[in-house]
Amino acid sequence: MLLQTDTRRRITLPPNSGIKPGDAIDLEILEDGRIMLIPVETIPKHQLWAWTTESKQMIETSMLDPAPSLVIETDVQEAALLQEVDE
Repeated sequence: MLLQTDTRRRITLPPNSGIKPGDAIDLEILEDGRIMLIPVETIPKHQLWAWTTESKQMIETSMLDPAPSLVIETDVQEAALLQEVDE
């Protein structure tokens, strides 16, 4: 597909490109002059810890654990009572 730049060096991507208005895109200029547009998801700084190699590996390992997880939902009063019982 051949695209033409406008006077401000902009291009319009076709609708079937999978890119929507507001999407974040990384622009990479390769040594041979080719330009790559790579769709990315931005991650808030306070969540970067979850995207380390170690964190990803721990999550993958935990997902393989055959033991079922037990989740108990409580309100603040019940949590305080449970804590007293544990002590």
